[in-house]
Formats: sequence, structure tokens, C-alpha cells
Amino acid sequence: MAQNVAKNINVTSVNVNHYELLAWLNETLQTGFTKIEQVCAAYCQLMDCLFPGSLDLSRVRFQSSNMVDSIHNYSLLQAAFRQVGVVRYIPTEALIKKNSIVALTFLQWFKLFFDKNKSGREYHAFEARGGQSMVPDSGGSSVHQQTNHIAAAKIFYIANIKIETMEITVIEEPVVAQEIKKVEPAEAAVEKENQESGDTLLPFIRRYCGDSVDNTQVSGLSVPSGLSPVHPKDIVQACCRTPYCLYLYVGVELGRGQSTSVVLIGYFDQSAGISVVRLLQTLQMSVDTFHPQTDANTISDKHDADADARLLISMLKELGITLSNLAVFYCNAPHPAVSQVFVSQLQAFNPRLVSLCGLPGIAERACQAGFLPTFHQCVVNLIGDIHQHYSTCSSVNDNLKELFADSESYNPSQPLHAQGLFFTRTVQKMVSSWRDLAEYFKSLMPAEDAHRIRTQLMDHKVKLYFLFLSHALEPLRALQELQQHGSTDVAAELHLTSELVRSYAARRLRPAVIESFLRKRDLQVLRKKNELLCKKEVDVGPCVKEFLWATAVIDLGEHERNHFLNFAAAFYKAALQSLVEGIPQHGKSVLRGIRPNSLLHRLLLTLLALPSSLCSKQVFSKVSGAPGELVWGQVEGFSPWPGIIEPCSGEDAFPGKRMVEFYGQRVSSQVSLKALKPFAAFTERFCSKSFAILVTYREAIFQSLQEAAVRCKKQFSASLEDRDDLLKQMLNWAFGGFQPSGPNALKPSNNKNGFCLCCGTENVEIFHPLFKGSLCLKCKNNFAETLYRYDEDGYQSYCTICCYGMEVILCGKDSCCRSYCGDCLNILVGAGTFDSLKLVEPWICFMCQPHRPHGALVPREDWSIRVQELFANDSAMAFEPHRVYPSIPANLRRPLRVLSLFDGIATGYVVLKELGFKVEKYVASEVCEDSIAVAVINHDAKIIHVGDARLITEEHLEQWGPFDLLIGGSPCNDLSIVNPLRKGLYEGTGRLFFEYYRILQLLKPKEDDPRPFFWLFENVVFMNTHDKVNICRFLECNPVLVDAVKVSPAHRARSFWGNIPGMGRPITASQSDKLSLQECLEIGREARVTKVRTITTNPNSLKQGKNVSLLPVLQNGQEDNLWITELERIFGFPKHYTDVRNMNRQQRQKVLGKAWSVPVIRHLFAPLKDYFACEELPPMTSSTSSTSPPSPASSEEHQLR
Repeated sequence: MAQNVAKNINVTSVNVNHYELLAWLNETLQTGFTKIEQVCAAYCQLMDCLFPGSLDLSRVRFQSSNMVDSIHNYSLLQAAFRQVGVVRYIPTEALIKKNSIVALTFLQWFKLFFDKNKSGREYHAFEARGGQSMVPDSGGSSVHQQTNHIAAAKIFYIANIKIETMEITVIEEPVVAQEIKKVEPAEAAVEKENQESGDTLLPFIRRYCGDSVDNTQVSGLSVPSGLSPVHPKDIVQACCRTPYCLYLYVGVELGRGQSTSVVLIGYFDQSAGISVVRLLQTLQMSVDTFHPQTDANTISDKHDADADARLLISMLKELGITLSNLAVFYCNAPHPAVSQVFVSQLQAFNPRLVSLCGLPGIAERACQAGFLPTFHQCVVNLIGDIHQHYSTCSSVNDNLKELFADSESYNPSQPLHAQGLFFTRTVQKMVSSWRDLAEYFKSLMPAEDAHRIRTQLMDHKVKLYFLFLSHALEPLRALQELQQHGSTDVAAELHLTSELVRSYAARRLRPAVIESFLRKRDLQVLRKKNELLCKKEVDVGPCVKEFLWATAVIDLGEHERNHFLNFAAAFYKAALQSLVEGIPQHGKSVLRGIRPNSLLHRLLLTLLALPSSLCSKQVFSKVSGAPGELVWGQVEGFSPWPGIIEPCSGEDAFPGKRMVEFYGQRVSSQVSLKALKPFAAFTERFCSKSFAILVTYREAIFQSLQEAAVRCKKQFSASLEDRDDLLKQMLNWAFGGFQPSGPNALKPSNNKNGFCLCCGTENVEIFHPLFKGSLCLKCKNNFAETLYRYDEDGYQSYCTICCYGMEVILCGKDSCCRSYCGDCLNILVGAGTFDSLKLVEPWICFMCQPHRPHGALVPREDWSIRVQELFANDSAMAFEPHRVYPSIPANLRRPLRVLSLFDGIATGYVVLKELGFKVEKYVASEVCEDSIAVAVINHDAKIIHVGDARLITEEHLEQWGPFDLLIGGSPCNDLSIVNPLRKGLYEGTGRLFFEYYRILQLLKPKEDDPRPFFWLFENVVFMNTHDKVNICRFLECNPVLVDAVKVSPAHRARSFWGNIPGMGRPITASQSDKLSLQECLEIGREARVTKVRTITTNPNSLKQGKNVSLLPVLQNGQEDNLWITELERIFGFPKHYTDVRNMNRQQRQKVLGKAWSVPVIRHLFAPLKDYFACEELPPMTSSTSSTSPPSPASSEEHQLR
């Protein structure tokens, strides 16, 4: 504002009678006040008189009669102060309670403020407020008052950030006792608040959603055009049948000093196949009046927070929102206590409600909690001294430059929690260059600051603290880096936070109480000495232990060592307490605890309803302005021009703007939301003058109306060749309101779901699980067959997008095995993308990058859930779905720990190494000495053999574990119907199934443990029905049947039970699989059959033919049996795999006959690559293009792309 504002008003010597003040006020505003305490709305009009436009006078409640009105008016006044630049504390609470002394003091100050700033312009107060009478405010006390006293007091108030004192004496006359209306409860004001919310709803839509000022009349109600015509009925209907998230953003700035609270609903739209965020309503809450600089101590007022929470709940009830379906709640209130009040009241409707209020900033708070009580002086101060030297010294060495390479993020005046990541990185960099720093500052002596810094660097105690913090802050650093951008994926935050809590708990608590603490999150455990590790057992890191051992006692005394250990224990305790207080309660149980209406249905909806981000800008941007929307935008120098909103990458996007491609010009630019108008306003935005003289404008109109006609499915009689007649018909249609479908049909459909991403056909069957789009039936089957097929180099055999492709580019991120074909990249991302990416080294693929659009290729944030839904096994008996584990990001995957029961010749280990997994531990239970010898010799004793599974106890599992994968197939002799002497499931070797079941129950993680755990059980297909049913009931799932004949030359049908994702997908052969018997034979031998019978331990199983008399091989014209090396190839093992211990032919066939088929197990284990770390594959680089084998289902449509 150009006008100078007199902010510093000295009132120390002022002594104005309150009668004079009332006379001045009544004359200025044409009112009839009789008491100082009645003044409320008058202050707002005085500000309008002084500074026109500082507040919206239409929002002032001149008929104020209760506390809600008073709070509203004072919030407008405070906002006007901030806009003008006046730093003045408004004693709202005292003014509402009719404190006479405070009211007189504030009015005296305001009169002096008014006199200093009045401009002398003519102001008609009565007309300015629309002829409303300013009824004296009565929203304060509810008692009879009759007082006559003289009060002397000191009043403190803030002016220009200085505290001034004013001695005043107030002589009050007897006040006639009067009945003052009681304050109406907040709930009773809901209807009025909802009416008033319309005052802020339109400004919010205009500012954040780019809505025009036009409204749509629906059923007699005025609905802003940025909302659905049936708002909010469509939201209410969706919330009745699906879990949803409730967002509450308080203090949202609307401009011109206005602020409001915004309520949004997020849920998974099943019809569109996407997660959506819908604007529900705006509310005026007391929390909106708080200002961070002036009201830091008042925001915890529980009464105000309770009233706000009741207001929110009443509004939701009045609209008909089903509160029992509320799954997740988030509020951005600046004080945790305010958010907790909302959570407490909402949990009355759903006790398992997940609160995300404490999630943002949890890493920085934990960092500060650990720093302040322990290491603040010696660590923070030393970093500050070195940074001060770095900032003031004209020349510094390379080590110091590297230390503060990101020093632009450091501000010494900011608190620690605001720059925790900077301190974490700096501590770790200083540890790695400690000696060089000491030498550098030694070279600068005897400078005073250099001497002080070097003295600290040479202090063994200081170095000890830095070594410990470098170790202790490493788990926290990953979460800090994840949260620093503000647009973090919430699911990733939750997972990483849970892992961080587990890590810190293991460093401070005794092992016996860790699981209980993680499940119950009882902070009292941290105060029980018997539950904590003794200070010498606290994990301080290997570098600290080595330093303590190598440092002489004279340099680091016993007292200092004990002091350090106490501090280390205090760090973990404080950080752990801060993390537990901020992490959402019921965060995992709600995702698994809701019983689904059908298999996986409600569970998946709850997971998909989780917000992708809590950043207000990102949430608001999802409300409107979606890619594909037709709009009118302003091109500089031209009239409004038709265009279409394009997806915009995160690096290029600006808040409040959208990327618009303008028709007829082939140019794109970012346009403010305020400048965009809906295409439906065709009559108002169309410019006849430009249409007559500009060819490009005429072409733009033609192209935009063509797109509009396609969306509305409008047919015209004129042909495309007769452009003039066609254009006339389209214009008449547009001027007529786009009938009969109307403007709503212009909105973009989820067009990516309208065609198959693989072949382009519009006859789609199902969604694409990895990217936004769909799949046709043919491509769906091919996708299911080839998604988890990997080549010998460990990478996917076919393109991640289409599962076809001849030439692919590989992802360069460690543990990621995805590949992308040139056709998909060039068509979906952009022309020339494939060639340009081949020059990038290393190239990180779209699934490993932060999820954002890449042209028409948009990765799904919930892809790991959708993949499992694609392969869900809903056949046979109905069981509750197994626990769903979201895929782990590549950089967070860790090596695999396996327990194999009835291991045989280690088929599981062979497959894991063939797939490229990092296997940290492989524990095998086997009793056959020949099988053990085969496993030991072939794998260099890397397998830990533990003997009979019946002897494995819970103590053993705790000692060897934890395990990530349990596999096994109990002996089938007493289960197979081929054996006439079989004893069944409950006798003989059949009982060994229950040993597998017993160990499975012991290994299953607790409900609150986020660690992925998978298991697999195998047995014969042909068993008695009642035995199979009993196995299914114990394992609580149906088996999948996999026959090795599809990937090998031998029939070997087996049933597999388990929870590995994608077990039910079709099995197809890879390029390296041998499908015919001839491929497995030695040179000079000829196969008489293509496939052989199921190979067992019985030598007769090798004979073929109807009468089981035909030998399968001819050599030199004579029949011969299969050699053992050929049997090994049939099973998928390397040649001579069983050639150990001088075993004869019968012994080698016996161990092979009990083994699994390697290609089958590779097919089942392949999806685990989305969860566990893999070895680095040096032969391939990210820029290497690989030629894939021909797809088994290559389609003509794909080849024509």
C-alpha cells in the first residue's frame, strides 16, 4: 500500500475520558454505542475508513450477538492489520469477556492510531455498511453485572515489537444490571457457518482451482462451476460405500486479509479407476484467527479447539457423510494439541482412525529431540564456528568447501529442527574428513578462531560425539531426505518411519520387549530400567567401539566414557519417544483389520485411499484443472484463445499455474489458474473479430470444437472435407450450449483408460497395473505371463510397459531389473526418447524416479497393490486374503534370509542365485545325507544345515532369524493316491506337513510388523480330496497348480500354497528353458518322445509309452535310458550337479526324483525381486540396449505401432 502507516503510537501520556471516546466513535461511524465493552465490529469499519480495501466490509458481522461473531470480526481485524503492516496484539479473549480495562485501553490506542493515519477523505459510514445498524456486541459475559469501582492496572501491549507500559486509572459509573444473552454452542451455529462459508468457498475456488465467477443453478441452489453439478451428493454417496480420507487445512490464505479452513475428501473412485480429492466445504474456525508470530501461546486453547472440532463434525453430519467409513485424517494445524482434539472427537465414530497429523516433520523433530539434551553444546556450536569461518574467510581449502557444499540451506539464526538434514550431512562429512580439518586449522594458527576450532577438533570427547552421531543419525537421514521436498509419498513415509522406530528400538531396548513395544507403543517402557539395555550394550556403532578401544585412558577417562554412554542412551530414548509420538496410531492394523465385503475389495480401497502427499499445494491441485480439460486461456496480444491443459512435470510446475497447449499455434505455456476459463463459456469468450481476420484463430476454433464433438459424441451432417459447412454447424452447436449432452460432457474422461497401452485397441478388459491406462484381453494374458520373466542377466525379458519389444533399455538403479522398449518410449513419452536415453549413464527408470508424468506415460503410485490384485487367486474355497505387502523401493531393499524345510538338493537356493538375489542366510532342514552332500559341494558350504525339522524349536528360530521366506514341501509318499499303502495326512510322513505349519505360525510377523514375510508350500496334485481340503484350511488359502511340462520336457504337476504375489499367473517358458527332450540329450543321442512322464525315485518312471515299456532315447539305433546328466538338465540343474560322494545312478535319480523343477520355482520366486536386494549385474549398464527374444504372444497390432 502506497500510503504510509503510523504504527508506533506512544500512549503513555494519554488520558482520554471514555465518554469522549464513545462520542468520537458514534460521530465517526453514525452509531449509538453507550458502553466501551460494546465495541467490536466498529473496529473493522474504522480500518475500512482508514485503508480502503484492507478488508472486505461485506464479511463483517455487524449484527454480532455471540462469541462466534466476535471471533470472526476480530480475525478480520487481525488480518487487516497484517495486510497494512501493523504489528499489534489484539487481546481477543479479554475483549470478548468484556474486560472494561482492556476494552478502554484498546479503544484509546485505536483512536490515536486513527488520528495519525486519517487522510481527511469523505466517508459515509452508514452507506458503506449497506444501511445495517451496528447492534452493540453482547457476546461476552453471561452474568448480571453491577459494579462501581476504581481500578488501577498496568496494561502491556505490543507495538512495533516493543512492549510499552501505560498507567491508567478508570472510573466507572454504576452499570445497570442487564440480562446478557448466553453464548450459543458452536454446534448451534453450524447452519449459519455453512451459509457464511459461501463467502470463502468462491474465493478459494478462484484462487486455488481457477474457477470462473459464474455459478450453476442446480435444484434452486447456486453451485460454483468448479464443483460438480450435484455437489455434495456425489461425495456423500461415494463416502457411504468406500473408505475415505478427510483433509482439514486451516488458515488458508485467500488474499485481502482473508483466511479460511478448507475441508476436502479423498477416496478411490472405482468407476474411473483413480484416486481423487474432492472439495467439500470451507469453514470459519477460531484456529483461522491464529497468527504464528502473535498467537503462538494461544493456539492450544482447548475450548476453541473443541468448538472447532464440533463444528467440523456437525457439518459432516448435516451433509450426510458416513463417519464410520473415515479411515484417515490429516490436519495442518500449527500446534499438535489442536490436531489431537480433532482426532479424539473423530475417533469416537471410528476407533481405528489413522491420524497423519504428526507425520510431516517427524524426522526433524526426532533429530532435535536427540540433539538438544545431549550433544547441542559440543556439536552444534562446533559446526557453527566452522561455518562462520567458512563464511568469512576469503580462501578455504577443498575439504571445507565440500563440507558446506549445500551451505545455502544453513541459517545460524534458525532453530535446529528447521535444518536437521543439514546437521546430519555435516556431521557425517566431518567424520570422514576429521584429520584433514584438524590439519587445515592447524595451518591457520595462531588466528583466534582457528585455535579455538582446532582445540575442539583435537578433543577426544568431541570426536567421540561426532562418531556416535554419524552412526546414530544414518537411519534418520533417509527419512529426512524423503520429507525435505514436502511432496513425499505418504505410504513411503509411513513405511520408512516404522523401520526407523524398529531400528532405534533395537538399539535401546532389550530384545524380549522390542516386539511388544512396537505393537503397543507404550512410552512407559522407556522409563523402566529393566526393559532397557544397560548403557554398555547400547548400539553406539563400530567406529565408536574401535575409537574407545584405541584411545588411552589418559586421553579419555573413565568418567568421560560413562558420561558419553549416558548421553548416547539419552539420545536414543529422546529420539525414539519423539518418533513414537508422531507416528500414526493404528497405521497398519487399519489396512489389514477391515474385513472385506469380497476378497481384497475393501482392503485395497483403504490402501488406495491413502493420500499420495500431504502438501497443501499438491492436494489443492488435484481438485481441478486436470490434464485434458478444455479451457480458454489468455495469449498476450490476443483475445481469449482455446487450449487444452497438459500434464506438467514436477520440475516445471509452478503453484497456481497449469501448462496449456493452445490450439492452432502448437505452443504451450504455463497460465495462471485465474486466467483460465472453462470451455463451456464459449459464447462469452468467443471473439468474432479475431475469427474474421485471423486464420490461426479460425483454425484453433475448428480444432477445439472437433475435440469437443468427440467428447460429447456429437455427429454433424457436413463432411470433414467441407470444412466451412462443418465449422458453421459446430459453431451453432457450441452457441446453443453443446446440447443435448451439455457442458458436463466436455470434461476429460480418463482417456488413458480408454485404450490398451500395449496395442492401442479401445476394446479394453482391465487396468494396466503399473501405469495409468488399460489392457485388452489378449495383452492382459501376455502381460500376466511375461511380467516376471527374467533373462540370465537378471533383467526382465520384455518391456515393463507392454511385455513385448525387441530392443529394450535397462534401468541402472541397483536392485531394479526393469526394461523398456523403444516403441513404448518413443510413442508414449516422446519421439526420440529411446535414442536420447541410451546416452544417459546411469539411467534411472520411471518406476524408480519420484512418480510424475512422462508425456502420456504416468506411473501409478499404487502399482504394487494393483499388481497383486491382477494376480489375486479367488478360486475354490473362500478365504480371507493374505496380508498385502506393498513393494519396497529399490534403494531400501535388503538381502534375503531363507528357511527351507525338507530342502532336498537345495533347489530353492539354486533359483535364488539364478535370479540374482542377495542371500544373507539360507538355513536348510534335511535328513537325507546324499541330498545334503549335493547341496554342500555345489554351494561351497554357504547353506546352513540344521537337521530334522521336527527338532527345530522356537528358540532356534529366534537364534537363526528373522526370516523373510519360508519354503518347503513335505514328503508325498503317504499323500499321493499313486501309493496304495498311503497313510494320509495324519499318519506316517504325511504328519510332517504339521511341522511346516507349526514353524510357519512361529515365523509369521506380528500384526504391527511391516517387514514383508513370504512362504511357499508344495505337494502332489493327486491326493485325497479331504487331505487337500484340510491343508487348505490350515494354510487358509487355495493352491495353484503348476505343471513343469510348460517349461521343461517332463510332466510334473504340483500344487503350491503360499502368499508370494502373482503365484496364480500363467507360466510360460523363458529363452533359456529347454522345452523338448532332444534339447537335453548328449551329442549323438536321439529323443523318441518330446515330453517324458513324471520322473520319480522309481527307475521305471523313466520308461514311456502306453504299456510303460518304451525307452525314451535311441543311440546308434538302439534303445537306451536317460543318463543322469540328461535328467539334471530336464530338472533345470547344471550338468553333473548330483555327481558327488561317488553316488551311483540309482542314488542320483533318487535325490533328483524328490527335487523341485528349477524353471517352476523360478517362475514362483520371480515376483520377490520387487521386495529384496539383488546382486549388481556388471555385464549390463543402463545405457545398454538389449535385444529381447520374440514374445510368445507377439501381435500384429504391436508390430504395426
